Amino acid sequence: MTLVALAEKRHLEKQAEIEKRKISLIASGGGCKAEMTPKERVCLCLVDLRQKPTFEIVGLLFDVSRTKANNKFNYWVEILREISPVSQIEEAKKDKQNY
Repeated sequence: MTLVALAEKRHLEKQAEIEKRKISLIASGGGCKAEMTPKERVCLCLVDLRQKPTFEIVGLLFDVSRTKANNKFNYWVEILREISPVSQIEEAKKDKQNY
């Protein structure tokens, strides 16, 4: 499976968990439609992690506001961390003795 497919699968799992706990007045499937595809969201994260531009620049690149770029990054970077193998540094940070 590709990174995007794994990320999208985890995203759908997280959304299902949220929907179970949520009490909503709006019917399922209602509301605003997503403006970015999962592929674009993963790319946004990878660009930010690699280049470290400001969120204003990331927003311009992906045609979203600075706030949405920041929100998308923070949400999707967690998904990428969950599906990607942990680096040795992150593993060591969790275990203070090894660090």
